[in-house]
Amino acid sequence: MAEETKSTENQQAETKPEKTYSEAEYIALQNQLNDANKTIQSFKDMDIESIKKSAEDWKQKAEQAENDRKAFEHRTKLQQYVKGLHLKDDIYEQHVLNLLIEKNLQFENDKLIGGDDVVQAFRESHADAFAPNPLERAAAPTSSNAPVAMSGVETAFYEMNPNLKK
Repeated sequence: MAEETKSTENQQAETKPEKTYSEAEYIALQNQLNDANKTIQSFKDMDIESIKKSAEDWKQKAEQAENDRKAFEHRTKLQQYVKGLHLKDDIYEQHVLNLLIEKNLQFENDKLIGGDDVVQAFRESHADAFAPNPLERAAAPTSSNAPVAMSGVETAFYEMNPNLKK
């Protein structure tokens, strides 16, 4: 008898009915299967070489953007350096800026290496390009409008006549 019970249990286990799905569940499972197949097919259809080329193009664009940013930053620092020279007008500022760019000078810790040499050479050849220094001693005023500093003519006059009071 015990053997008959075991054999009927085995038969019932083997003949368990398969799980049945409702039509809505079947449609949902079919949609999931279709979506999975589409995703797999899209991976199969991918062109790996074009993706690698696209990644390389973006890398080059990023490097170019970084180089442009550095060039802009360098030019801005040069412009600030030139503004700090207190030149009389924008034409002189542009000329000195072009001289500095032409020399391809670089900054080191906010100090323009070689910039002082270029500015000194420009100062010697274009002394009148710089605004007068307000700390320089001015000639004695002869009217109510006191000059801020001596002009080039006054300086030359006093050099030729050292015994006169300034």
